[in-house]
Amino acid sequence: MSLHLVTPADQALEADQDLPPPDKGWRGHAADTCYILLKAGGFLATTYLMTLGLPLLFFLMLSGGDVELFFAQVANFADRFLGAEPGRQVDFVNQLTFGLVGLATLVACLRLPGFLCEVNDGLREEKP
Repeated sequence: MSLHLVTPADQALEADQDLPPPDKGWRGHAADTCYILLKAGGFLATTYLMTLGLPLLFFLMLSGGDVELFFAQVANFADRFLGAEPGRQVDFVNQLTFGLVGLATLVACLRLPGFLCEVNDGLREEKP
């Protein structure tokens, strides 16, 4: 027969595990809201910076990493854009906007699961 000894500390631990977590109050909820808003702001900012960096990366890869050739391509685009009719300029800007919004949405969708896990882990941490 084994000896099973239960101390008052063990009883207190078991009693604490049965109780629901204490209410955080309005300050705790406000802190959680601020945390989520700050994390979401950082997520959106980095998502849009990645989105704006992807076309730059594409044209750098297209030029083979040669900076002079890259700027020659940019100058060619600028000359053709400025030489186009106003209606074609508006069409190009609309297509570019649509493409960048679609690319930003794709980047955000790919990053969203990691962001949600990070926020969940941050909210789950025990605060002193």
